[in-house]
This record gives sequence, C-alpha cells and structure tokens, in this order.
Amino acid sequence: MKELGRLVLLLLGVVLITTSCEDDFAAAGSNLVNDNNFDALLYDASQIEVATKPLIKMQSNLLNSYSIGFYNDGVYGDYSASILTQLKLQNPSPSFGAYPALDSVILSIPYYSRPIGQNEDGVQFKLDSIYGNNPIDLEFYRSNYFLRNEDPEDDYEPQAYYSNQQETFEGYLDPQPFFTVEDFKPSPLKVSYREVNSKGEFDTILASPRTRIELPREYFQELILDREGSSELLSDSNFRNFFRGLYIKPVNTSGAATTALSLLDLRSEEAKIILYYNTSEVEDPSEEEIEQKEYSLLFGSNIVNVINTDNQTIPTGDGIYLKGGQGSMGVIDLFTDPSELETLRDSDWLINEANLTFYVDENQISEDHNQPQRLFIYDVKNNRVLQDYTFDVSANDNNPLKSRLIHLGRLDEDDNGKRFYKLKLTSYVSDIINKDSTNTRLGLMVSNNVNIFNPVKVEVEGEENVDEDYQLEVVPSPMLLTPQSTVLYGPDAPEGNRLKLNIYYTEPN
Repeated sequence: MKELGRLVLLLLGVVLITTSCEDDFAAAGSNLVNDNNFDALLYDASQIEVATKPLIKMQSNLLNSYSIGFYNDGVYGDYSASILTQLKLQNPSPSFGAYPALDSVILSIPYYSRPIGQNEDGVQFKLDSIYGNNPIDLEFYRSNYFLRNEDPEDDYEPQAYYSNQQETFEGYLDPQPFFTVEDFKPSPLKVSYREVNSKGEFDTILASPRTRIELPREYFQELILDREGSSELLSDSNFRNFFRGLYIKPVNTSGAATTALSLLDLRSEEAKIILYYNTSEVEDPSEEEIEQKEYSLLFGSNIVNVINTDNQTIPTGDGIYLKGGQGSMGVIDLFTDPSELETLRDSDWLINEANLTFYVDENQISEDHNQPQRLFIYDVKNNRVLQDYTFDVSANDNNPLKSRLIHLGRLDEDDNGKRFYKLKLTSYVSDIINKDSTNTRLGLMVSNNVNIFNPVKVEVEGEENVDEDYQLEVVPSPMLLTPQSTVLYGPDAPEGNRLKLNIYYTEPN
C-alpha cells in the first residue's frame, strides 16, 4: 500500500509540473492551431515579395539526362529539344582483323523505366519521363563544331555550353542528315538483341525498354572500319577532332503543335553505338574461320541539350509563373520589412514549423494540365540547398517522387478541391529569427527529381539591378529536364489563395 501511495504521489507531481510549464507560455498571435501533435500559435503577417524570372539560357552540358522531342503547353506555348554529343572510341587504335565486314550498326539508349508486374511474357515495364505519345521523325547529322573541355577565354575553366545555342551549333552541321528515323515513338516493351560473348558467339539478351535504331552500315564502314591504323583512330583526342559531334534533331511532320518528348539516359554505360561485324584472317574464309565481333562508340563527356523556345511565351501578371526547360522560375524574398524582422528576433519565439503554401491558380491551369508533382526551393545567395533539405529524414534515393516529402511536399488538394504545394522551411526561418542568420533570396522552380541539385550556370531576365552578392547565377539542373509547368498565386492574391509564410510558434512569458 505504501508503494502504491508513493506511485500516486509521483503521478500527481508529474501532472502539476506539466501544468506549470504550460502556464509559462502566453497566448500571443493571430490564431491557436493544433498541428504535428503540438499546440502552437500562428503568425502569418510577414511581408513577402515574389518575382517571376524568365530564363535566357541555361548551361546544358553537365546534365544527368537529356531530352529529345517536342512539348506543347497550353499556357506557355511549345518548345523543342535537340542533342549535340561527342563520340569516343571504345578503345584507341582498334584492330578489326584482316578482312572485316560490317554486319549492322545499332544506336542503343535506355529509357527510364521501372517494372510494374509480370505476366506470361515476363516482366512488364512502365516508362518514366516520357511525355506524349505522338510519333515524330529524328534526323542524324554530323557536326563540325568542336566541343572543348576547357574555356581559354575563362582562364581554362571547364567549358560551359548553353541551351540557347541552337543557331550556332546548326551552322556547323553537314548540309544533309546522314540518316532519318521516321515515326519514332518510345515503347514500354522489353527488348531482345544479340551480344557477342567471350567466345565470339552471339548470346540473346533480354533488356529493359530502350531505343534501338539501326544506322546505315555504309556510313560507319567508311567512318570506322575502313580507317583501321589511321591517325584518326589513334586516340580519343584525334577522333574527337576528326568526328566532332553527332547532332540529333526532332522533326514534326504533322505541322501542328505536338507533345512527344523523351528523356534519355545518355550517361548510362549501355548508351552507345554498337558496330557488329564479321572478320577473318583469310580473304575467302570458311564458316569456322569467321569470327563474330563488335566495337562500340560511346557518348563523350560533352553532351549538350539544345532548346528552341521561339514558340514559347512566359506570361506576365501577379501570379508566379513556373515553366520547366528553358522556361521560368520564381525568386522569393522573405521578411522584406526590416523592422518586422527586428521585432520577430526580439520575440524569443520557439519556431515549431514554418512553411510556404502555394495554391495553384485554377483559373489559368485546367484540371487536365500536366501539372508537376514537385517543386524545388534553394538558397540563391549561397547556391545551395536549405538545411531543411539536408536534414529531411524522408529522403529516398530510390524513389524521387516520394523523397523529401517533409520539406518539399507533393502536389496536394484541400477539402475544397484546391490544389497546393506546401514547402516547409522550419530550420531556415528559425535560424533567421533566433540565430540572426542572413536572410537571403530563395529560388523556386519545377523539378522532376528533387534528389538532384547539381547546380548549373544560368542567365535570367531582370537581374541587372540586383546586388551582385545576391544575383541569381545557378539553378538546379533537373529544371531543364522538366517540361511541365504551373501558375501559382502570389502574395497579392485574394485571401484564401494568397501566398503566406506561416510560422507556428510558442512564446515564453
């Protein structure tokens, strides 16, 4: 009984202490809310400024992936994407035997895909990052533009090539394409092909979905096999100077605006041009004296996405206009009233959560618009992600769509059917208020992979009068590979749709 009495007294003490602690906090603020299992007050009167920034050009030779085709957008118009790439030798000074004969030449590039099930035909796949299902043509040109690794005009820093250099690059193409693919359209079906094994025999390979295009044998016979022992194949540098680049250009034969855009994994080890050939050491060999071999041309270190935005328009207005590709982004300035920030810093608040909630402008974006699932926000001044990004425990390297959902919430819908994105900036805002961290500009854009930052150089409109230390100089590279777009309400929108910085806090007496 004594033990039971002591236990009861202990529990009463805990209750009294908890009640005393709760009484130490005063109710100050606009509203009392319950969020994330804590009672907190809401402050949402902070001044915010947002500006839409159209992109003039974007560095496009350091990407993880590359797009090809057309994208038509009901709000922003349409654009096209071409690819310029170097080729490199599988190995320098190749030997093809005394009497080589080219059998076939195959361009093989994997799509981004994932298995979704299995039936009597085996594993079934779904293609990712494929937009539209309309057929287009692809033209293949030899380029005579030399892609440098270093820039002699910039103290030999790594050379940057940009998305808006179509006119320059196409001025160096051969007059006619050496090959044209008609009615190109990605397929989700797995592929079967032959591959030479270590014994010189062909094995049948089953692989994930990819484009496999048969290129003209005569062209590559003269380009590669007939040049065995020549200076052009002596080294990669010699070959890059001899064959300076391959340019792949989409062609829309329909005459009407179309969507047919594919994201290609050109950085994959499986992306290459494969030359299948027979060879022997005698002029008139028997079947036993013929060897089956293959030799590959790989995609070089310099690959450039070239974007044509002649038919694209970035709207103007009070909204936030976000367009992927060489499109537009938003720049956000928080706490634009210095006296307000000083008052907040004197408040000694405990910041429980801070977020920006962006509502979709349903008047400009229809329900069937290809709305991006994710937005990305970053520190413009320091060209880096926010602490909230770094410490997000929901990071998922294997599934970008479901990664970092705490910091970068996916497209969602409220009880009234209004779509929105909620981006949590708790650490960032807390450091500004409680640690006197520098308040900086924030960049906002669409993204197809929030796991990748990979900043690349950019030039945007309207940065001429911005302080040099705060100018927008880089953006995350996935923006260029995301054709989707949206229109969001800004801080001047009517109540209920207005962009606000919501700060949930508790305040001690």
